Order: sequence, then C-alpha cells, then structure tokens
Amino acid sequence: MGKRRLTSRAIAVQNLRRRPMRTLCMVSFVALLSFVVSGGSLFSYSLLNGARSMSARLGADALIVPLGYEKNAEGALLRGEPSTFYFSGELSERLMHAEGVVRASPQLFIASFNSSHCAFPAQLIGYDPRTDFTIGPWLEEKMPGGLPDGEVVVGNLVSRKRGDDITFFGRTYRVAGRLDKTGMGFDTSIFLNMNTARAALADYSQYAEKPVTDVGGAVSSITVDIKDGADHSKFARETREYFKGDLVGVVLTQTMIDNISKDLGAFLSIVTVLMAALWALDVGVLAILFTVTFNERRREFGIYRVLGATRRKLRWIILSESCAVSVAGAVAGVFSLCFFVFPFAPLISRTIGTAYLQPSPEVLSVILLASLLVSFVTGPVASINSAAAIGRMSACEALKEV
Repeated sequence: MGKRRLTSRAIAVQNLRRRPMRTLCMVSFVALLSFVVSGGSLFSYSLLNGARSMSARLGADALIVPLGYEKNAEGALLRGEPSTFYFSGELSERLMHAEGVVRASPQLFIASFNSSHCAFPAQLIGYDPRTDFTIGPWLEEKMPGGLPDGEVVVGNLVSRKRGDDITFFGRTYRVAGRLDKTGMGFDTSIFLNMNTARAALADYSQYAEKPVTDVGGAVSSITVDIKDGADHSKFARETREYFKGDLVGVVLTQTMIDNISKDLGAFLSIVTVLMAALWALDVGVLAILFTVTFNERRREFGIYRVLGATRRKLRWIILSESCAVSVAGAVAGVFSLCFFVFPFAPLISRTIGTAYLQPSPEVLSVILLASLLVSFVTGPVASINSAAAIGRMSACEALKEV
C-alpha cells in the first residue's frame, strides 16, 4: 500500500475534523452570510424584475375608475386582490371620449366568492378585444386569434391548465390557456373577453347582496392613452374636476410606478448596507476566531516547523482551513436558500404587496454563483492576519513552543 502524501489540504481537513465545534461555528457564520447575501440579492433582483414587468404590462397612461376605488384598482393590478366596482355604461362612454384621451378601452373587475358556487376567490378581469391595448396584446401570445366566448385564460399561479373546467357563480368555463409569470396580481387573476365578463357579472348579481342594475353597460375601469406631450397630472386634475359630479377618480400609472420605484430604491439601499455590514461583521468575527485559534495552536505549528515544514507550508495550512470553511458555509447557505425560500415564492409575492418576479434560471445561476464567490472569499480574507503571523514564526520560536 502506497504512502499517503501529507499535503497542506489534507492537514487542514484533519485539523478541522479534530475540532468539530469550532469548525461548525465558523461554517455557520459563513452559511449565514451566504444565505443573507444570496437571499438579499435574489429578493432585490425579483423586486426590480417585478417593477420592470409591471411597467411593461400596464401599457396605459392612466386608469379612470369610480372615485374612492383608486386603491382597489391598484390592489387588483399589483396584488390580485378581488374587488368589484363599476360605473354606468353612459358615463363610461363619456369618459372614453374625454378631452385629452387618444384611445381608451373598458375593463370589468368582478370578485368571485369563497363559496360552493365559485372555485376559489379570485379577481376576474374582463376586457374588450375590439379596443383593448393593454391586456389583449400579451394574451395574444398565448391565444392567437383571441379568446372565445365562454372561455378564460388563467394567471400563472392559478392551479388550472389548458382544457380544465373552472366554475364561477355557478357557471362553468373552459380554461383556454395559462399566462407566463408577471410578478403582479395578474398571476392570480382570471381573464375573460367582455361578452363573457358581462355574463359573469349577471351571474354575480344573483349572488351579491346588492344586485347590479346595469349589467349590459357597467364598467369598472377605463384604460386610456393621453395625448403626446400633454401633462398627465393636469389631465388627471381636469378629468376629476370636469366629472366631479359623477364621482370619477384617476390613477396615473407612471405615478404609481414612480412611487413604487422610489420606495423600492430606498429599501434596496438599506438591504445593500445591511449585507455589507454583515460581511464586515463576519470577516471580523472569523478573524478573531482565527487569531484565538492561532494562539492556542502555537505549539502545534511549532512542531510542524521542527519537523521541517516551511513558513509557506504553514501559511497554506491556515489558508486551506479557511477555504474549506468558506466552501462548506457558502454551499450550506445557498442550499438553505433553495430549500426554504423558493417553495414559498408565491407566498412572498402575495405578502410584500408589490410586483415580485423571480429571475430566469440563467440570471438566478449568476446570482447564486456571485453569492458563493462573495461568501467564499470571507474565510481567506479573515485568515490573512493569522496566516501572516504564522509565516513570521522563526525556527527558534518554534523550538520554544515545543
């Protein structure tokens, strides 16, 4: 049997095995850092990705809704919160031709019930294929030729697939398709063309405490494009004033996106500072542990020197130990993230109250690899001082230690 070569790496591994509690403590510090860095990076990117998706999906300059329901409209779009509200068909016709409007299209929001005649609580969104310019274009990607009457398209997080049946207000619909993930409330919403939506509203009226009096003309929201060069804030102000007696509210989509981006920017700055502080703290704690360990192991390193180990050899032993600790901790942190965070992505999306869209597998791989690299360098950086101190140990000092 050949002799086993005693390399710096082999010695380092044996040293770590001999002190399991100390090793576990150092690995845990690196694992915590890895978990926070990878999780924080993933969370930050998902929020930014969601904001970009929201900006691309909304596609209109403004939403005109009944006064007092502005937050309901935002909740339906951003978080899929079920809500039913509407104004009359006569008012919607006047609003669609208001001053400053280039093009407009009605939408109908219907909230399903948590009852036996509905599959589950959800936001039903009806759109008019003839005039729509916000929902129709990306539904067309999944449904070339449009959505037939009596059929629905479900959001990505709805547990139905193409060809399934789904029931709302006692009526059964066929699922014609399922959308890609958007990170918005659309992921939990149900989409219908306007004919199907009005039939659903009539069914809703039979179960609702307050029946709908204008099923054939009711409109919840009007998406509008404003004339190029026009002041959007002025348009919103003048529209509210002109239709003051009709109780009309206006939601400017760019203002909504800007507010979210502003809050998001402040939040991401805090996350970045906290991750940097945690990295510095981890390096400091591990540096102290390596220094204390070095002082306790001076005799051990003295024996290595007496047996002929060079200063370079001793430095490599310390650096090998720190690298092993870093690799184990970094992998453990990323594995914990995959195990605890990914399965709960839908819950996270619903809880944070804004657009949240996890990255593609390619981008996710880059994020995790970058987090592994940041976590990996923690150990070697923390051990530099100890490695340098060991490297300065002379043969005379080594003999004294022995």
